[in-house]
Amino acid sequence: MKILYICPGTGGAFYCENCMRDHAFVGGLRALGHDVDIVPMYLPVNMDDTTQTCEAQITFGAVRLYLVDRFPCLKKIPERILRLLDHRRILGMAAGFAQSTRASGHEEMTIEMIMGEEGKFADEFEVTADYLIAQKPDLIFLPNAFLLGIASAVKAKSPSIKVVCTLQDEHVWVDAADPAYRDRTWDAVSQKSRSADMLCAHSDWYRDKIAALINIPANTITTVPLGVDPSQYARSSAAASAQTSIGYISRLCRDMGMDVLVEAYCQLLKNVACDNPPMLEFCGGYTKDDTAVVMDGRKKISAAGGLMNIRKRFDVKARSDLLSSLSVLSVPARISIAFGGFIAEAMAAGVPVVQPDGCGFAEVVAETGAGLLYSPNTPEALADALERIVKDRERRKSMSEAGIKAVLGKFNNIEMAKRALIFLN
Repeated sequence: MKILYICPGTGGAFYCENCMRDHAFVGGLRALGHDVDIVPMYLPVNMDDTTQTCEAQITFGAVRLYLVDRFPCLKKIPERILRLLDHRRILGMAAGFAQSTRASGHEEMTIEMIMGEEGKFADEFEVTADYLIAQKPDLIFLPNAFLLGIASAVKAKSPSIKVVCTLQDEHVWVDAADPAYRDRTWDAVSQKSRSADMLCAHSDWYRDKIAALINIPANTITTVPLGVDPSQYARSSAAASAQTSIGYISRLCRDMGMDVLVEAYCQLLKNVACDNPPMLEFCGGYTKDDTAVVMDGRKKISAAGGLMNIRKRFDVKARSDLLSSLSVLSVPARISIAFGGFIAEAMAAGVPVVQPDGCGFAEVVAETGAGLLYSPNTPEALADALERIVKDRERRKSMSEAGIKAVLGKFNNIEMAKRALIFLN
């Protein structure tokens, strides 16, 4: 089957859970024998796997789209000149600016993108739909609900092409936007969701949450647990060792709880007297908006006599290298997450996780036994949970085995791809 996978890029500025999922998805679909092409959108795709080449044209170039939206007079410029802004080098430079990752200020654009051929970017959707249809796909994958406008634009021209849309953490973007736009955004998603042949979510928790937000029955959304390619992760040699190391894999920012982990680590150093304190490893990149959180973390850990390292690379090999050295992983996110791709990665390496008790975290950890949940999500509660798991080597070993078993049995990219194609059977 010929499949096109639409893949919004981050330009490689920071770890993106959705991007990690997309690469795993593509690998799983290809492993099942399907012909899959990645179609980058907004910004260049940061390829986790060098075997997943991505030479397709970038659709909806972020710089061009943003400038035309802000300055409508630019529409008078010939299209061939405007599209020079879609050059990968220009888009790569734009990715480092935090504004490209903020919901605030992009509310109207978000709604117009959802509305597709019925919105102000109708001409862009016309061009994109023609380009996608020209590839003669049997199926198109959309990685989030904000791209459902592509589904309706394609279906208007070629109804036989199937479309699968994955729903993942759209609420995080909408919650960060101006409240005046929230109902309009969800109404637009609800309307355009009818264009997809299948909607899927990575956890039952998010299936129920997004169904309520867009006012559709939860049973019309299929749960497709997020999975990773186990072959890309080396098993941790530190999960059950006496010397412990604590890791964090995500964007280094307040929303994902970097500062919570820093405070908890400093508290842990006070609670657990030892000659060789555990190393605290961070991996995931950050934007200019996050610099203050990162610098503050360095200062606090240095003052507490701790050991902190920020790894500059965060491709899948770099993440695997980090995980292979960790005893435990914790990403104490303040925001509710549908699943937590870093949990699947940690399980693949046999690294126990310590996560807040809620959202998709609770569902995955409770099912697999691959980690420890704590509540409330405060530095004190996290420090207590980390102390318990740091002191209990046997428990870490048991959680390590449980995580590996869960990934091999269910939370892998082959199973994810199979479940996402179930509607075809």
